[in-house]
Amino acid sequence: MEEAFIGRQAILDQQKKVYAYEILFRSGLKNAFDPNLDGNIATQSVMVNAMLDFGMNKLVSDKRAFINFTEQNLLTRAPKLLPSENVVVEILETVQPTPEILAVVQELKEAGYKIALDDFVLLPGYEPLIEMADIIKVDFRITADPEERKSMREILPKHVRLLAEKIETEEEFQQALEYGYVLFQGYFFCKPAVLHQKRLTSNALSKIRLLREVNRQNVDFSAITGVISSDTNLVHKLLTYINSAGIGLTNHVSNLKQATVLLGTSGVLRWVTLVSLQTFSEDKPPELFTLSLLRAKFCELIAQSLKRPGLTPDTGFLLGMFSLLDVLLSLPMEDVLKEVALADDINAALLGEDNDLRRLLDLVVAYEKGDWDAVITCSDRLNLPADQLKPTYDNVLEWYNVLQSIS
Repeated sequence: MEEAFIGRQAILDQQKKVYAYEILFRSGLKNAFDPNLDGNIATQSVMVNAMLDFGMNKLVSDKRAFINFTEQNLLTRAPKLLPSENVVVEILETVQPTPEILAVVQELKEAGYKIALDDFVLLPGYEPLIEMADIIKVDFRITADPEERKSMREILPKHVRLLAEKIETEEEFQQALEYGYVLFQGYFFCKPAVLHQKRLTSNALSKIRLLREVNRQNVDFSAITGVISSDTNLVHKLLTYINSAGIGLTNHVSNLKQATVLLGTSGVLRWVTLVSLQTFSEDKPPELFTLSLLRAKFCELIAQSLKRPGLTPDTGFLLGMFSLLDVLLSLPMEDVLKEVALADDINAALLGEDNDLRRLLDLVVAYEKGDWDAVITCSDRLNLPADQLKPTYDNVLEWYNVLQSIS
């Protein structure tokens, strides 16, 4: 077996909070398996090995995992290799509701597994499977007619929760909400809904000032401490951060100037970026800040492995963190970048211009969407071995879970 890819995509509830993650797999770098190898066995092997390698808790924490299963996977009882309390068994649209499949699904339900039907289209003969389903996923790209989307809630049993899949805009989210859908999957929350000239709060403005100061070519620590000292909440956050177990200092730090000097330019830059984006995301879906962090760490680790001039780990981290700043501030990226003194190459990458940083960001975004063909293309453009990505992503999730435990 080749190295597997594994990723995850958030499934949100009506409040745009994470309900679960769909786990995305690819068996390797080729589009086809060995002709002598049964595809279902290969899929099962990849699924189980990937889950055991990553660990369920690392992948989804305390959330559920939606995992796709083929007909053969179901008949071999593959879902039973995974804990029922964490897993939603997602039955692919290609699976026929044969008596054998219905018996397996009933067995899984009795064992405590939740059942979801993927890419649902109403067809004759599927009634028994529909009755056993807990969740039905409706692909808004396939079911494009608003009336057809609306009719799903009227047609399907009341106990079934509807999940709107591939939601790409805020308007589609609102439509699905109105039509009775309760779960939502897609990148609508990663796009600005309506970009307008927003009035920033004084809290946000102080963070913008900080971002401008720490990104200057010649960092002035006295200017930084001046901005921080004017906001008691920032002072508290900085001292709490530097005295946390994750920083590793042996002596307690109680002085603001000492804290900035000990952290150094790179450390202060990261802290300011984290605190600022956390402030900007207060009225946004929590997953948006999580995604910014995951992108930042993924970009950092890939940049570290590439070892190229101008593509440093610190630059990669900033690139990932700032990649969703327009969404967080509800402002066009061009306007945001006028307020934050980023380096020219980061600016260019965030505005979509082709350079190594943009190629790095494209790779990370393709990976988080599970667009594996694009992942391979982007890896080739960076001359990065694609089989490095899975262990790197593993490290990203591990880092994030540690960060969560000390925050």
